[in-house]
Amino acid sequence: MRSTILAISILAALAMAPVQDATPKLAVGSVAPSIDGLEFVQGEPSPSAKVRVVEFWATWCGPCRQSIPHLNELYQAQCGKGLDVIGVSDEARAKVEPFIRKLGAQMSYAVAIDPDKLINAAFMGASGQNGIPCAFVIGQDGKIVFIGHPMSDEFTRAVKLSLAGRYDPVLSAKAQPLLEAARRAIKLKNFQDGYRQYDEVIAMGPEVFTDVALERYRVIVNEEKNIAASKLYAQAMILAFVDAKDLSALSDLAITLSSDPRMRSYDNDLALTAAQVMLEASSKSDPSANSTLASVFYARGEFAKAVEAQKKAIRLAEPSQKASFKPTLDAYELALKRGVKGVLPATAMAPSAPSTTPATVPAHTP
Repeated sequence: MRSTILAISILAALAMAPVQDATPKLAVGSVAPSIDGLEFVQGEPSPSAKVRVVEFWATWCGPCRQSIPHLNELYQAQCGKGLDVIGVSDEARAKVEPFIRKLGAQMSYAVAIDPDKLINAAFMGASGQNGIPCAFVIGQDGKIVFIGHPMSDEFTRAVKLSLAGRYDPVLSAKAQPLLEAARRAIKLKNFQDGYRQYDEVIAMGPEVFTDVALERYRVIVNEEKNIAASKLYAQAMILAFVDAKDLSALSDLAITLSSDPRMRSYDNDLALTAAQVMLEASSKSDPSANSTLASVFYARGEFAKAVEAQKKAIRLAEPSQKASFKPTLDAYELALKRGVKGVLPATAMAPSAPSTTPATVPAHTP
């Protein structure tokens, strides 16, 4: 009897106790926390950033080291468009500083330490994340649009589309089942089913899913090997992107048509058309448009024109952005001198999708 009364008392006390809310306080759609309090080891936050990536990492973390080249390439390619990347470690400065000094230009984005782990708590802890590397993409409105691994396809997509003001995380999640179905159909060579599902996704938001249209184009060329159909589809994309005044999509199309390493064959004539209409739409004053045109000239073997267009891109660029265009100019000038194509900086080409499932490790020091 006494034990029964005790058990009832315990249950009553538990019922009255406050319940801990297990729901993360920080999620996609939340206003991003402040980064005030970080101690910068390299660089500073860009005051003109349109989109910011805050990535949590550590020198001892193998998957973090593997993601650094991808982050660096993305930063170098997109910083001229307003991308800011900040790598945050909770290790001591004496640990982090020699690490980034050794990497040099291979880790050119800003790096900070979080000695009191306050920023870590505001981002990682508040969102329930316990593995690194982990990246938070902050859109132009100051809200978080992506939380996850920096090597995932969706991370790269979130960054690039957010810079163009076209990323919609809700719509992207809704489209995912259709995209997976399309890719399964393509693997089985059911091209018409795959194209139908791709088109359903694109119809959800043509301005959001320009990358899906490019994926559909790659399937036509690489898998179906239907060159006639690919030309018609590329021409339709040019018209659609011009009509939407989507310079970013025109740039991606020009690179896909001329130098994307995922392509098995190229169409340099249509690439030139896409780059030229992009330049016209930008009133010829956009450094990125001139750099895209230079890339297409290089792909066509027109090295002198490539050098001229890349120099114009540098002249038009903001002072803080000029350095990001210089390595590619150097490669073009070397090609002009030698008369043959050489090795381009990775930032001059469209990045390939990761070939393996991105790995994470627990976010505490071993």
